[in-house]
Amino acid sequence: SFRSEVMRCIVLIAALATSPCLAFQPGSSRAGSRTARFAPLSAKVSTRERFDSMIDEITLPAATIEFIDSPKQRVLFKGAAAAVAAPAVREAFAIVYEDLGPVRVAGDLIFNSLAGVAETAKVTAGSEPRLQADAAEAAAAGSALSTSRKLFDLIDADASGSLDRAELARSPELVAIIRTEGEDDEAAVDRFMATADDNGDGVISFLEFAMAAATDPSLRLVDEALSAALAQQESLAADAAVDKAARGRFGRKPPSERFDSMLATCLEWEETLGCAPTMTECDLEERAAFEDQEGRLVKVLRGSFEGARCPPVAEALRVCYMEYSPLRLGGDIIFKLLGKVVDGQVKRLNS
Repeated sequence: SFRSEVMRCIVLIAALATSPCLAFQPGSSRAGSRTARFAPLSAKVSTRERFDSMIDEITLPAATIEFIDSPKQRVLFKGAAAAVAAPAVREAFAIVYEDLGPVRVAGDLIFNSLAGVAETAKVTAGSEPRLQADAAEAAAAGSALSTSRKLFDLIDADASGSLDRAELARSPELVAIIRTEGEDDEAAVDRFMATADDNGDGVISFLEFAMAAATDPSLRLVDEALSAALAQQESLAADAAVDKAARGRFGRKPPSERFDSMLATCLEWEETLGCAPTMTECDLEERAAFEDQEGRLVKVLRGSFEGARCPPVAEALRVCYMEYSPLRLGGDIIFKLLGKVVDGQVKRLNS
């Protein structure tokens, strides 16, 4: 039965979520401490208050997020910031955290690790006064630090989080930007290395790279060569993802394909129930006012609709689904529960 299937999944999630193997950060082994940062739940701290405290701690300004080395973690932080800005999405996440214990356990593991990453990013972003004006300008323009991060990641071939001289020399995009008239490539690389390597350790961190970009206008411009290189990199990454997805085992769809299918289905549900942005009435509004189990699931459904249409939230959910097994199983359970809610709403509309 559906109930027994759910119970089996919950038991499996609980077993996986409490495994020490899951205390990791996707995309980076240097992301932060495994030590829990949040106090255990007590009679004086409600589950909602705990959730609010955790989500507030990992909500960072866009400029600060760019100082996180792991691309996957940047996706998670951008998704968290977007969710906080969308009340329906934040409420959906809070309800899932409150009502599904196994998902709460897995969520605590992720929150704990990301809190350390957030603290490090705040310290790094605030450690260099020369970047403060540039960060404010980037918030208004929405591009400067993001451009620096894209260029940095493109050059960082080994994904080490720092650039050495060999990587700089192998990047025609960077050399073309920094080279001055009459200067050869080697001289341009040497000059840039001497300028950007503030602490003289032989490598350039993203903080040092961002400082160089803030003081050198040429590094803040993405010319056609860089744009083409970035587009080619994204195309290759997309092709690799397709190839990986095609290698599902035992006939079961790979996680990426399952997530895409659920996302598409969610948007179909939104149309069916008349809740799409172009529609004037959403029949879920009245039912969502109730605090019973169905009413809370309806709130999750409404938040799911809005989250599915918000690229940062959808991408963050994709990372969670792909990288964290407990949340993947929890996501499957939530999707089935929401499917039953939709079926019930459709029957009521047609009756």
